[in-house]
Amino acid sequence: DLDIDTLTALEDLLDSWPGTLVIVSHDRYFVERVCDDVYALEDGGGIRHLPGGIDQYLVLRAEAAAESAEARTEASAAPPKGGQRRQAQRDAQRIERELARLQAREVDLHASMSEHATDYARVSELDGELRTLLREREGLEAEWLAAAELIE
Repeated sequence: DLDIDTLTALEDLLDSWPGTLVIVSHDRYFVERVCDDVYALEDGGGIRHLPGGIDQYLVLRAEAAAESAEARTEASAAPPKGGQRRQAQRDAQRIERELARLQAREVDLHASMSEHATDYARVSELDGELRTLLREREGLEAEWLAAAELIE
């Protein structure tokens, strides 16, 4: 979490760097500004080259989520009954509450990571919590999409 002036100075320095660097960042605009090649670390532990940058990564994630939702939809091809629709509405509301709780926790984790930026062990621990939270959120979002499809 650098201030704007420091971030700009760092970007300018890295733009003029004559050698090769490996940059790991959650700041997509920083990565797009200073990197010529972008690679993604996949869930299974693999590495994937992304010639299209972070935009390509986002498209691939959206496609994977859509394929997953489509597979669930095909599995439940029968039209939902009234009881199923009501249950889906309750599920969607419950999931929305859980997502709001996770979002608040994510904000807290980011604040804690900033607060403990110089304590590598603590930041590593918080990063692990954040990754777990993001996986949980991803699963809840998929559940919410499935419930929303039943409601429609």
